[in-house]
Amino acid sequence: MDLRELDVALARFASLDPARLPIHWPQILVTVALLGNPTYQQIEERLNLTNSSVSRSVNGMGDHHRRGGDGLRLLTITKDPDYGRRYRVQLSARGKALVRDLQLIGHHTKRESP
Repeated sequence: MDLRELDVALARFASLDPARLPIHWPQILVTVALLGNPTYQQIEERLNLTNSSVSRSVNGMGDHHRRGGDGLRLLTITKDPDYGRRYRVQLSARGKALVRDLQLIGHHTKRESP
């Protein structure tokens, strides 16, 4: 991805809620898309984030923000069936649609390049 693609992709992501969108949220979304069904620990290790940061971020991109408001509904959180204290994260339908949009950005900008 070149800088133009990155710029367009980040702008697309920021358009969801520019007032409360920390930069590591797109990183978490991409990590979930790449890994499929990661645990919080896998996200923490891949992005060098704390458990509390991952938890707050994933919840904010899930159904409900920690302050009681609506989340972005990009991720779903489920308990790991093999280990009840561990949670796994997946893209929601809305998250999958956003990832498809982001993937299309690369295709469009490549066609527009001189």
